[in-house]
Amino acid sequence: MGKQGGSAIPRMQRPDRAIFMQGSGRRRRFTSFAPQGGAALIEVIAALLIMAVVSLSLIELFSYGEIFVSSASQDIAALNGAQDVMEEIKSLPNSSRGWARGGDSRSIVIEAAGIDGVTDPSLCMVALVSGRGAGQVRRIESFDSGAGQAFVDPCWDIPPQAEGSSYLLLRDRPCRDDLKITAADGEREDLQTITVTYVKQVRGESQEISLTAEKRWW
Repeated sequence: MGKQGGSAIPRMQRPDRAIFMQGSGRRRRFTSFAPQGGAALIEVIAALLIMAVVSLSLIELFSYGEIFVSSASQDIAALNGAQDVMEEIKSLPNSSRGWARGGDSRSIVIEAAGIDGVTDPSLCMVALVSGRGAGQVRRIESFDSGAGQAFVDPCWDIPPQAEGSSYLLLRDRPCRDDLKITAADGEREDLQTITVTYVKQVRGESQEISLTAEKRWW
């Protein structure tokens, strides 16, 4: 090849193979290069690795999403349970509360007006809301109307004390073991601040959801 402007025209890199085909009155030239098998394999492996990393991230994201949804569902159930108890307490008559007349590890002696002849004691639970043993809620297993003694299940962790423990009688619930109910006296004798706490277990740890309201007794 000749020179133009004093510089040599660079030669094109020779292809590995050239194929000439004759057709339609002109020669056509096709160039084929040697296959790059090693580079293609590396690209495939790199793509698989990227997909694996992305997939693991998505799986972890979905797992956290399921945990969040489960926790939110438990929060809603706990809140609804506490709200249900609070609404019942707001509607209780004065006869549903009182001071313990006595008791031991498996019973409490309540005031005579607490459970009348119409109420089925097995459908009730008793909550110690202030004084000794406050915060405990137990199902009434049986009731001795003559002695005014309610036998509870399970036994009290801290037995009630005569004139030293106040109680509330409520409708029994399956969630009773998760409940804590306390009462604090207000400025007026007929006014109390009621706190209902629902204790839930999340991955082995206790978490509490509480509602507080004022109750005027009548």
